[in-house]
Amino acid sequence: MLPAKLERVLDDHLDGLIDAMELARDEPSIKTALQEFATDSGFEHFAYFSVRVSDARGLSNYPLKWQERYVSNNYVTLDPVIAQAKRLMRPFTWSMKQMQSLGRAERKFFDEAAEFGIRSGISIPVKAGFGRTVMLTLATNRDEPGPVVVRDVALAATAVAFVHISLIRLSAKLPRTGQTDLSPREATCLAWASIGKTMNETAKLLTISERSVRFYLEQARDKLGANNVAHAVRLAVERDLI
Repeated sequence: MLPAKLERVLDDHLDGLIDAMELARDEPSIKTALQEFATDSGFEHFAYFSVRVSDARGLSNYPLKWQERYVSNNYVTLDPVIAQAKRLMRPFTWSMKQMQSLGRAERKFFDEAAEFGIRSGISIPVKAGFGRTVMLTLATNRDEPGPVVVRDVALAATAVAFVHISLIRLSAKLPRTGQTDLSPREATCLAWASIGKTMNETAKLLTISERSVRFYLEQARDKLGANNVAHAVRLAVERDLI
């Protein structure tokens, strides 16, 4: 076992990341703070992901060609790191060597990532609203991430939550020219519908009547010009309304 003094402790830099997120006012300042956090922690790359089923949104300094390939090939459904994050829901290190029982497709994914200097790292996943998992990954070109630890899991989760909230806050400030404004109830009912909740289940979650849920969904459908609730969900997701 390596001496503790050789360990890189992410906790040493988490307070600084939280402070930076409090002060961040635009996407470049958020990216700069994340890059500094990665560098201070001994990594070259960072990646923030917000994932729900096959829908992923992110911010990273990964090479642009890798980002484009990742999106065009819908690698969010294949990425073993995201799959493990959803299973563990706690900080973990990863590398191709550490991942067990990888299939041919997953090994090919790791081989492709390695071409862009992404070979190993550490990820911190956190549960968010409406079935989303948000995670912050630090990655390196090394075959193994080295002796890096997170001692205060709650502090790490708080830091990732601050990144998530900062990006949501930024998105909310962007002008939505031509966008349809849904009421909070309409958006919430659509969001629950998007992850498969029935009207009855949504009613219980919101402590309102099923009739009210139906009303809000119909209002949202009409505002969006949708044919049905499923169509309304798709339009709302495409327009970043939920």
